[in-house]
Amino acid sequence: MDKKIQVIVISLILFSWLASPHEVPKRNWTPGVLSGDFFTYEMYGIYTSNRSNSSINIPSFERNNTDWVKITIISVSDSIISQVYTLHYAGGSETSFSFQTEVNPNNQGTFKISDKGVPICASNLKAGDCIPTAEVTLNQTIIRDSRETNYASWNVRDDWGNIYFDRQTGMLLELHRTHIFANKVTGVVVEKTDVVRLIQTNSW
Repeated sequence: MDKKIQVIVISLILFSWLASPHEVPKRNWTPGVLSGDFFTYEMYGIYTSNRSNSSINIPSFERNNTDWVKITIISVSDSIISQVYTLHYAGGSETSFSFQTEVNPNNQGTFKISDKGVPICASNLKAGDCIPTAEVTLNQTIIRDSRETNYASWNVRDDWGNIYFDRQTGMLLELHRTHIFANKVTGVVVEKTDVVRLIQTNSW
């Protein structure tokens, strides 16, 4: 075959391959937890003000009266995790309620932290993946306490912090978030730091 014709034929084959539709691998947003897994967290808030004599109006549910919060996985269906939250209060009483988390970002609606609880994500995510339940994009995967851990940080004008997720399960390991509340009328500035830390699990 003439060399010129050979080049044309190869070019046509290559062009037809590039122009034809190719199936893009579908992304699986798979939960990394199983029914019966539980995760217990300590949670508390630290409040500081620019005025020592100012009173800080703290909502009752944020007054550090919760000793621990336990999340028990009830079932997993596709990308939805059903769980039970148990709040154990300092006085010894407890409150429990059922909850669901959708780990597929394509199936999530408008973000509302009050509807999300402790952020949970899909398993085996990597840098660049978004976690809507925490409103962050993962920066990198690191080794922390001998486990692969996904890490993200953010820093905007009145809100900054960092967050760690166990890569295999997608469960929150630790969260530090500081938010500034400023009253332009009185000049009072309140800085609130939320701390959430995993203290016990049967998952590993």
